[in-house]
Amino acid sequence: MKINIDGYAAEITDSLGKAGYEAYVVGGCVRDSVMGRTPEDWDVTTSAKPEEVIAVFGEKNTVATGLRHGTVTVIKGGKPYEVTTFRRDGEYSDFRHPEKVEFVSDLAEDLKRRDFTVNALAYSEKTGLIDLYGGLADIESKTLRAVGDPEERFNEDALRILRAARFSSVLGFGIESGTSAAMSKLCDNLKKVSAERVFTEICKLVRGKNATAALMDCHDAIFAVIPELAPCYKFEQKSKWHRYDVYEHIARAVGCAEGGLEVKLAMLLHDVGKPECFFVKDGEGHFYGHGEKSYEKARKILRRLKASNALFYETTLLVRLHDRPIKNDERKIKRLLSEIGDETFLRLVAVKRADGLAQGTEIALEEVKGLKDIEKTYRLIKERGDCYTLSSLAVNGSDLAALGYRGEAIGKELSRLLSLVIDGAVENDRERLIKISSKRI
Repeated sequence: MKINIDGYAAEITDSLGKAGYEAYVVGGCVRDSVMGRTPEDWDVTTSAKPEEVIAVFGEKNTVATGLRHGTVTVIKGGKPYEVTTFRRDGEYSDFRHPEKVEFVSDLAEDLKRRDFTVNALAYSEKTGLIDLYGGLADIESKTLRAVGDPEERFNEDALRILRAARFSSVLGFGIESGTSAAMSKLCDNLKKVSAERVFTEICKLVRGKNATAALMDCHDAIFAVIPELAPCYKFEQKSKWHRYDVYEHIARAVGCAEGGLEVKLAMLLHDVGKPECFFVKDGEGHFYGHGEKSYEKARKILRRLKASNALFYETTLLVRLHDRPIKNDERKIKRLLSEIGDETFLRLVAVKRADGLAQGTEIALEEVKGLKDIEKTYRLIKERGDCYTLSSLAVNGSDLAALGYRGEAIGKELSRLLSLVIDGAVENDRERLIKISSKRI
């Protein structure tokens, strides 16, 4: 099988080959190429020792990024390419790094230490595809399978458990039964992995095209890193609005969500507080206050996972607002826009759409249809250039200061004027607004 190799990666393998060493592109870049996907980066594995790699490409074109583990970064065309020596790993006492590595001359020994068969593929234009563990067949059958003993692989690096869930989501692969069983058995080891590494995998997982299936099939791994979601699993809602239990609804909502990472994470956490708010009245389940409870939990979860401040604040705000009704009323929409801004408003609409679609009932779908009218109203407001922010108000603080307003009184008066304009009580006209304010000073 022939695949198209990145030009600079081909140059690297070719240069190492001319110097007398074996060299192959390896891992995810080969997998993606076989699948017709565009690789994000290209990794090279070689029989050359790190110092020999540096000698081939020169010190000015290399960075000694991981000599202890055999990795040298080669800079080609301004892009970094990781070149790693064939190696055999020692014991993993911290569920992440081998205590020592042994450089070897055999590619087969190097491929044996890799996580999944689909990532244990190597390729060079000289040899073609090298597949020692059935990775090509697993790609064809869309199966994710650990290389060798899955328990050994997951004990080496516990994050591989979450990586399996992520690959399942992104690639749309089912997980082989033995691999899946080992994931469930050893998922508690994920608690020993750094929050940053965990959060990176979670973010990639929720953006995958098959996130719903991955969240359902790999729920044990998800609960190991976000234990607050565990009570949601198989928690029946007993509601005419909901077809699914709380966790399945959450998983489906993530899959239905369209938008950026903030929307995806908001759907993952939007109902995390529901079990604590549940009560039954007249045979119908209710979750009053679950938006606020979910907001509180989402804050703790995202802080623990070391989310950036921007992602933290936007995601938790969406969680807090997700069950606030939006009426198709121009004044109310403008007031909401004034409160949260355009970007957050559009994300909130995306959140509400995903939430409704994932409820799976006809009455919920009717509400989803109503979001189209709300979006039309929003576009009309934008097309007309209506005023709904202080920055678009025809007067500013300097104008009010000239009238004699001071300190907090300026902000309060600007807010009052904006409210009058939003309500349609007065036009957004500078002279008119100054006249109104002048009467109150």
